[in-house]
Amino acid sequence: MLTRRMQIQAIADRLAGLPIQVHIKDFEMPWQLCWQAVESAQPGQEHEALHKVVSGLPEPKEILERILATRPGYRPEIQSLEEIAMDLPPIEWVWDGWIPRGLLTVLGASQGSGKSFVATDLAYRVIHNQGFPDGTPVKRPGANVIYVDAEMVPQILNERSQSYGMDRKKLFLMLPDPGDMIDLGQDHYRERLSEMTAILKPELIIIDSLSSIHNGGQNNVEDVRSLIGYLTRLVGWANCGLVLVHHIRKPAGGGQRMMNVDLGMEDSSGSGYITQQARVVLSLHVVQTGPKFDPNGPREFKMLKNSIGRYPEPLGFSFAPLHPAGVVLDWKKEAPKTYTEPTRMDECQEWLEDLLKSSPEGFYPKEVVAAGKELELSQAMIYRAKRELSGHILNTVGHQAPKNRWKWSDELVPAQQETD
Repeated sequence: MLTRRMQIQAIADRLAGLPIQVHIKDFEMPWQLCWQAVESAQPGQEHEALHKVVSGLPEPKEILERILATRPGYRPEIQSLEEIAMDLPPIEWVWDGWIPRGLLTVLGASQGSGKSFVATDLAYRVIHNQGFPDGTPVKRPGANVIYVDAEMVPQILNERSQSYGMDRKKLFLMLPDPGDMIDLGQDHYRERLSEMTAILKPELIIIDSLSSIHNGGQNNVEDVRSLIGYLTRLVGWANCGLVLVHHIRKPAGGGQRMMNVDLGMEDSSGSGYITQQARVVLSLHVVQTGPKFDPNGPREFKMLKNSIGRYPEPLGFSFAPLHPAGVVLDWKKEAPKTYTEPTRMDECQEWLEDLLKSSPEGFYPKEVVAAGKELELSQAMIYRAKRELSGHILNTVGHQAPKNRWKWSDELVPAQQETD
């Protein structure tokens, strides 16, 4: 398939007598008529044939000028990856494995789950060289951080930064004009953020949140393409990290239980173009660790998308209260475990452990079975529970000996071979 430029190039090459292999069906009008005239002309009569056919077409001067202005034999330079590789910067990270430098990162979660707390925590770590939650070091300690507060409640960010004891001279807010709302779809807000970035040279830009920074919708590619394109160009030019806070779709039931949704890529609100253009997508949600849901419970922080490298293990954090007010994030290198309803076997194992711990001398197996009968625990279940706990349950004189007792050991010991 020939592009329009290639069709014109073929005609110019043919006029210059250069060898060219194309077919008439490769051309569109009016270039098809031009090619046909030149190709069928007698040798030396190509220009006259072209002028003749062009004279009968609409806008003949423009058509003729485009052909005659084309340099015969021109081919655009197409570079291989090897040829451009030396000029490509290496992939770098603000937070190793989590927040890339020069590329877009999206942080998605439900309202109230702690997105802005995480953003504040990251700003504190950069400014005060505290290391990131997994222990990796800060690359530019003490660097500036820009916080685009599209939620327009700077007093909340101020109180959170005070809770952390943050050097607020390093944290710069972008706020809307009086009586206005930030709209990064407008040139003057883009220019303001670009100028702040050029002057402050931040290590991290935080935008909180996507739904509040432009007046267009989020559901159509056309509505977000320009905005995401601008943010991608900005962070690439500044070579810093950019975390775009984003909301999830409201699931059935809504309410606080939204915070408990273990997110997937499909849960992000708006067009899939948003997460498609992000190189990294992060998420967090409340983990229910007990029988009842607790909105103040621990969170799991994990990666949903990584277009650059391996996926790191999820992290966890909880809110550590301060006196007399405020909270900071207490990070853990392992994510909290989700609560599951205990099974009858779980209950049997717990009962057996408590029973054996109550007597240092242990119990005869028949005593254990008799005690379990009162709780409607069968002999088969009790012996199975013993096998599950075999690393902690000792046979005092051998499991088949008449005077054998089951005895609890807090230290894990090699499992003893036995049959029921």
